[in-house]
Amino acid sequence: MVIIVAVLLVRTIVHATIHVTTSSNVFITAQVGGTPATPPGGGTTTPPAGGGGGGGGGAGGSSSSSSSTTTATNGMPTTVNFSGMGYPSSKVVILQDGATVITTTADPNANFSASLTGLVQGNYTFSVYTTDQDGHHSVSFSFPVYVTTGAAVNIGGIILAPTIDVDKAEVKRGDNEAIFGFAVPNSKVNISVHSDSEHLVSTTAGPTGAYLYNFDTTPLEYGGHNAQSRSLMDDKVSAQTDPVPFVVSTENKAKPTGCAASVGDINCDNKVNLVDFSVMAFWYKKGGTPPANVDLNNDGKINIVDFSILAYHWTG
Repeated sequence: MVIIVAVLLVRTIVHATIHVTTSSNVFITAQVGGTPATPPGGGTTTPPAGGGGGGGGGAGGSSSSSSSTTTATNGMPTTVNFSGMGYPSSKVVILQDGATVITTTADPNANFSASLTGLVQGNYTFSVYTTDQDGHHSVSFSFPVYVTTGAAVNIGGIILAPTIDVDKAEVKRGDNEAIFGFAVPNSKVNISVHSDSEHLVSTTAGPTGAYLYNFDTTPLEYGGHNAQSRSLMDDKVSAQTDPVPFVVSTENKAKPTGCAASVGDINCDNKVNLVDFSVMAFWYKKGGTPPANVDLNNDGKINIVDFSILAYHWTG
């Protein structure tokens, strides 16, 4: 078990800019000619369905993942086309096997499209995320694809996940905790607040993508909680955000600004790197109550969840 955890932690750090979630609401098709190609190991070149987070339903009424057999056309460049929705005029980043290959901008209606060409035949993992105007970035929509020389693979219907934040680090029980962020414009935003029992509420993102819900904390127990959100548009559902933590107590405390506001920056050097990882590792599965800036999800213990949050905010 210790070995497995260690491998997971190392892998998370290596891919710190990618947070993989699961969804099947995306369509993958290919525009090709010639004869069917055979990937390594035999069989057809059917890209794995789903496998990533934040996918939206396909265009033309498709709301589930579908993948088609790719074929090769000699002399034609291999191309992967991406399209979907983020937030209006937001930066959209596309990664190939963990490295940034495309940075583009969504249009004022939040639509984006981009193409990657000249690829060598083989297996790839692509990831897409967007950044809101406050600098928060969404969890990544990630998916594996096998491409064949000459194939034009179209990956569409991507709906990127919202961003999420709260206005108080601690909230007096019975007062409101503002939960806010950005999502696909005019989409329904479902918010879940995790407690002894889950509390589900919803709101609607405005034309700019901004959403806000003032959550009444009366039904919450004293102690640590967290909130997550996802956006829904027609039959399309985004991935869920990472959890944002807060504490219900007897007083209100605003979220700190500056260094202390950087999640995972345990030693306050404006970076989230191996120094912070080492401090967190010291508290891993130790008895007693860990420091609040180390216990990133405020559940009173340091475990793989805290390391995952640390990796999500990793700067290196």
